Amino acid sequence: MSSPSEDVVVQRFVEWLPTAPPSGHPGYVLQAYAASLVAAGHPEHAVREQLGLVMNRIRTRGDVWRTIFNAIYKGAARAFTTEPNTLLASAIAGRRPGRALDVGMGEGRNAVYLARHGWDVTGVEVSDEGVAIAERNAAAAGVSITSVLASEASFDYGTARWDLIVLTYEPFALTEPAYVGQLRAALRPGGLVVVESTASDASEQARRPIDIDPSDLKRAFDGFRILRFEDTVALPDWGADAQRLVRLVAEHRP
Repeated sequence: MSSPSEDVVVQRFVEWLPTAPPSGHPGYVLQAYAASLVAAGHPEHAVREQLGLVMNRIRTRGDVWRTIFNAIYKGAARAFTTEPNTLLASAIAGRRPGRALDVGMGEGRNAVYLARHGWDVTGVEVSDEGVAIAERNAAAAGVSITSVLASEASFDYGTARWDLIVLTYEPFALTEPAYVGQLRAALRPGGLVVVESTASDASEQARRPIDIDPSDLKRAFDGFRILRFEDTVALPDWGADAQRLVRLVAEHRP
């Protein structure tokens, strides 16, 4: 029997998603899907192959991420920190507040933190549940943020518009030259990009959608002034176990 095509594999996952059990982490959603495949009689090697295809292909599927994150944010479980990202906090220390863009803001932990420190913040998020929670969190903190329901691909970043762009644990290929060029054009001279995510080498099999190859990241931002770069093992913002992370703070050079 021949293996199903990539399109068929991904479509089956999309059709299964509405039946997924409550989960506080995208990784747990994928684990549940793997368990469903095993229960349906798929051999382990086929399950690994299908998961690899799903993880590679859903990087570009905003509809999939909307469904996954809506389910996560609707649930009571939280397998991620609600505190602001520590790399971001250190990056803005002592800097004059300006206009900030938080791409994939989720429930607004970083957006609200920036607003509390005087930044004019816009948060972009593909999940309408995430946007609703972020707006409630901002109101509870007594600050204002501008929230935009959109994917990173559909949002208009503008030109020379931002003093800070934040990208933490984002499930899309942010090292693509076209995307980095878009970020460069959107930043004002001296503006910062702050990136943190889980890391793996590009040659590894079945990489998580949020994984970044540290070498690719450093190369992608070669035209920037690199203020901080780390390829390290630490506790991530998503998950409870230490793992390989990559961190970058880069300044747009005029």
